[in-house]
Amino acid sequence: MSLVLALSTLALGGATSLARADCESDMIKLEAALKSPTLTPAGKVALQDASVKSVAAMKKDDDATCHKVIAEALPKAGMTLK
Repeated sequence: MSLVLALSTLALGGATSLARADCESDMIKLEAALKSPTLTPAGKVALQDASVKSVAAMKKDDDATCHKVIAEALPKAGMTLK
């Protein structure tokens, strides 16, 4: 029984790591978008707001919110999350 518990704990820890990796990947794309030379002032505000919200979501291990915030902000800056 303790082996099952240990394996499930490892599996859950791995899932958290994957969630952070996905959020971090999205945040890297967000950071690149913030450096775009064609970024409008409104787009910059949207991306900066998304940056604050995505960091807060990442700290809570909330990958879905992190991804959603970034995916919604990028089109406002004329970009997409691929």
